[in-house]
Amino acid sequence: MKFKDKVGTFRVISSFTIRRKKEFYLIGNLSEGTVKENNYINIILNSSLAIFARITSVEDIEMADDPKMYQLLIIESQEAEMNDILFWQNVGSENVYITLSGED
Repeated sequence: MKFKDKVGTFRVISSFTIRRKKEFYLIGNLSEGTVKENNYINIILNSSLAIFARITSVEDIEMADDPKMYQLLIIESQEAEMNDILFWQNVGSENVYITLSGED
């Protein structure tokens, strides 16, 4: 799948949700390009289908016993269903693409 407005590739280590806050989180590192608030993640499901979600915050994080810095992408969803869909994708150890546009 090709994205005409791709600006980056984010290598996901792990993902999780906080359901009460309706937030989904991706932990990882940018492997190329850039990532900013209001960009979109694109989780590829197959050669013609992807899930888009708007990034509401990008944070630098540190983990205990690991000298490496990581990034945390935060996606807020007003709909619990979207949060569930993202969580059920079990995103980890894979790339997601960062684009300028998508569908909220």
